[in-house]
Amino acid sequence: MTVKRALSFTLGLFIMAFGVSFSIVSTLGTTPISSIAYALVLITNIDIGITTFVFNAALILVQFLILRSRFHKKRLLQLINCIVFGYFNTVTLAVVSQIPFDGSVLMMAVYLILSIFLIAFGIFVYMPANIAPLPGEGCVEAIAIVTGWRFSTVKICFDATMVAIALVMCALWYTNVFGAVNVGTLISAFMVGFTLRQINNLYAHITGKSVNVVHE
Repeated sequence: MTVKRALSFTLGLFIMAFGVSFSIVSTLGTTPISSIAYALVLITNIDIGITTFVFNAALILVQFLILRSRFHKKRLLQLINCIVFGYFNTVTLAVVSQIPFDGSVLMMAVYLILSIFLIAFGIFVYMPANIAPLPGEGCVEAIAIVTGWRFSTVKICFDATMVAIALVMCALWYTNVFGAVNVGTLISAFMVGFTLRQINNLYAHITGKSVNVVHE
């Protein structure tokens, strides 16, 4: 593992964590990939870092069930990612919460746009390092490997599924069905994958190189 790859990986996770935090503070609903973890926060009142770890650890098991014999031991490194990303979520949420936010529609929209871009850009930065994906992207990658579908396409479908599950959780165990999921979550479910594709296309247009975010 080179220093450059390690820095790219860590920076990408940090950028993504900021994206998640902006989505939470926007009050328009958290990002799709964090919607289940945030639903757990609302239901149990446990810190976002802990629920993020628990949810991501469960996604590693899902990857094993999808890939079976193609599940490489290297993917177990995602357990470390769970801890790091959970910590980054706690830190960035504390930082973003200190930024003046007036609750206006304009500010909510700005935070939502920032969230979508930061998450897509974070994926673009950390996935090519090919160290170990976050379990959410690991699941998307696993499905892309098995089906041959584009990563960005699978990302949209996967995010939509996470949103549906979070809605059901809040409907069953929380006072507000839209506690973790709102219009911003639904927009993010379709726009993160699309934005990732546009960032990759722009990078390819400028440099003549395409970044591969899927690694078998």
